[in-house]
Amino acid sequence: MKAKIIKLLFPLLLLVVWASQTSATLYCNRSYSQLTQNPGRPYNAVGFLNNGCTAFLIDSNHIVAAAHCFEDTTTGAWQTGLRFYPNFHPDRVVTDEKHVPRGDVTHIVVGSRAGESVLGTGMDWGIARIDNWRDTTGLDLTPLALAPSVPSLGTALVNPAYTRHHFPYNDSDAVTWDNMQWDTTNCGWVGSNHGMWAIQMHTAPIFDGTNRDTVGCNSRWAAGMIHANCTLTSVPNDVVIHDCDTVGGSSGSPIIYQNAQGNWSVVGVGHGGGPADFSQLAPVCTNDTPDHQDNGGASVERFRDAPRFASNVAVHRRPDNASATAVFGVDNDLNQVVYRSRSGAAPTYNSGFSFWKSLDTPQQGVRLTKVAACSVDATAKPQVFVVVNNQRIFTRWVLSNGGWSLWTDFGLQGIANTVVDIDASTDLQGRCLLFVTTEGGAFVRSKISDTTWGNWFTVASGAFRSISALNYNGAVWAAMVDTSGEIWRTSLGQAGWTAPIKLTRPPGVSAWRDIDMTWDEAARGFMLAVPTSGGNKLWFTPMYGNQPWSEWRFFDTHLWAPGAASQNAPNLLSITASRWMEDPAGTTSPVIFATDDNGNIYFIEYGRVGTPGWILDWKSFYHESIPY
Repeated sequence: MKAKIIKLLFPLLLLVVWASQTSATLYCNRSYSQLTQNPGRPYNAVGFLNNGCTAFLIDSNHIVAAAHCFEDTTTGAWQTGLRFYPNFHPDRVVTDEKHVPRGDVTHIVVGSRAGESVLGTGMDWGIARIDNWRDTTGLDLTPLALAPSVPSLGTALVNPAYTRHHFPYNDSDAVTWDNMQWDTTNCGWVGSNHGMWAIQMHTAPIFDGTNRDTVGCNSRWAAGMIHANCTLTSVPNDVVIHDCDTVGGSSGSPIIYQNAQGNWSVVGVGHGGGPADFSQLAPVCTNDTPDHQDNGGASVERFRDAPRFASNVAVHRRPDNASATAVFGVDNDLNQVVYRSRSGAAPTYNSGFSFWKSLDTPQQGVRLTKVAACSVDATAKPQVFVVVNNQRIFTRWVLSNGGWSLWTDFGLQGIANTVVDIDASTDLQGRCLLFVTTEGGAFVRSKISDTTWGNWFTVASGAFRSISALNYNGAVWAAMVDTSGEIWRTSLGQAGWTAPIKLTRPPGVSAWRDIDMTWDEAARGFMLAVPTSGGNKLWFTPMYGNQPWSEWRFFDTHLWAPGAASQNAPNLLSITASRWMEDPAGTTSPVIFATDDNGNIYFIEYGRVGTPGWILDWKSFYHESIPY
């Protein structure tokens, strides 16, 4: 199906930094200054990625850069071996080349794994976790704050970046850090002249005690520079457009401003710029005129509250509209619950999603793992449950006035000391049921009125690591994955929960990782299962027909990468199946969400835009619009 975009975004400006030339704009007669060692705030948070991008700290263990600094935005393939060098300066290498401050990129979430040519500049942001910090003692690593809102147009901006293009060219003065050279050795792939004007390459650090870090056309290990003479010119569709110099290496750099109180914060992340061509034998600059505003990047609105490692999601309804989908997630890095909703007063499948909003954490210093959601009462306003420290469950719900309650301890009443997983469903009267798995079995608690919960009851004995439940065909069903990776099913009858029955496994599947149940497009129940071995197959078994629960089928899924060869599916860790709440009466549009080992959220769906049918390429759910 030909791709189209629900929400128009800024056009594609930049290709993958390690695979092709970066488009750029460098204005004539602009001044700039060097990003020195230990420069003080706010510049101390800015650093160098060893592939030639700029990045910046937003907390003690996370950096922001452009998505194309972390992946190939055509195929979605992750870059590997990435390291972050905070406040890098070549003099640090000269002083002690084995002990230059650095940390390893260990996992990454991005605005979209692929599809920049369809989604545009708004998807070109990424958040990476940095672990294994080394040689940072005494270094100020105070992060940059993320602006609570984008300032007014005309606001003065500053852009510190590790660019590989500086002015003047070959100036041969005493300021050696900005001297230029024509490089055909490392930049032979660039342009028609097979070379590039770039800052002279400096020596890379010895990152592991033996080997020097990556060197090449992009990673030139030069000092950064600061542009402080530019402004915010427009913000179309939450893409920050500015007239700061943007050249090779600016990708991922922070676009920052200082408010009236003297505090600095991030407005957006650098993406790319205009038409300057550094592959020409006679390099030129662009005249600086007021109408220039061709440099841009994703606004801070797009990633401020995006989960930095989504470990689990739940699907329910928007707090103010029961006909709109809301998706709740656990940010396992920041240990908070976040959510986003389908936008608009009367949302449809064509409507985009809001940016992520935070519901905070039940308690500071705790670890959150699993989330579930159901209706608090007949109004279908959401109630959210989250597992805390694998020992307790806290809940928060939407009040009659539209606000959220405070987090409240849900209470386990002595049934367990460890909570492994939770799921929510409804009983035959439509009231909420909360299911949990513990070290001693699976249990359920039901809501017996709009304000009162009943006691916990045993669903099944045993040690289970995952649970799913569904009200289907006149019964409430539950399925559990035990600690050996086997699936068991049971249902609630008049005499209580039936004895659990173990399901068979299809050939080639040795164990299951996670399960969930939902309805297909004909409103028939089916269960989905993710094998521990990963792969492109998403398995499911129908709950209907002559032999329910006995036949295994699969969806052959891949990563959404428009215009590229078929890509393998992400390595999925959790799965959540539901339906779009925008469905009119009598329609069921299943949607399947999943999280991967990097903490990204994806979905596949039964599409209702264009020709109905299953769309089996996993799309990122970090972007606000859904392409078809």
